[in-house]
Amino acid sequence: MAVTCIPFSMPEPMEIPGHIITALRAMAPDEAVSKGMELLAQIDAADLLIYDKLVDERLVLGSVYSKAGDAGDLETKLKSEACYGQALDPQSSLAGNAFAQDSALLVMGQAEEGEGAGPFPQALREVMLDGASSGHVGFNYVLTFKGADGAALAALTLLRPFASGPLNHEQPNVTEGLRRLLGEILQGA
Repeated sequence: MAVTCIPFSMPEPMEIPGHIITALRAMAPDEAVSKGMELLAQIDAADLLIYDKLVDERLVLGSVYSKAGDAGDLETKLKSEACYGQALDPQSSLAGNAFAQDSALLVMGQAEEGEGAGPFPQALREVMLDGASSGHVGFNYVLTFKGADGAALAALTLLRPFASGPLNHEQPNVTEGLRRLLGEILQGA
């Protein structure tokens, strides 16, 4: 199956423990999202997480978190991608694709040699394929955050290698609970 972006609805959220809610609400919004990324990695929801935000209606890389440790090299490569600094574009960024479809996305399938990067920034495609020219891109989730007025605020992309399979058990519910909490924090609620 070629790489596809499948719109889906997140399940009912799991209740986030009060001490985590209190701690995240005490942080600056970007810091709270970064901590949320770390928490999602701790429950094995993703090996790599990317936080994209909109600043003056332009896509900006907020941060990158890797379970493996330092993600600085990937963060540097991503910042140089054409999709950043531009308006949301469904053809060049996963965040743009999710907002264009007005839905969370599951992105999966087989990337073939010679085809364009599609909605993946090239640096991200290289990481997902572990340097190979083709292969399965894994199970990746793009979750959006909107303002009270429905305007795009940010997106959080969870990247899972093929061997990890899709989110399972309580992971989707915890992820949705945290997404909603972080959405409130990003809105200043």
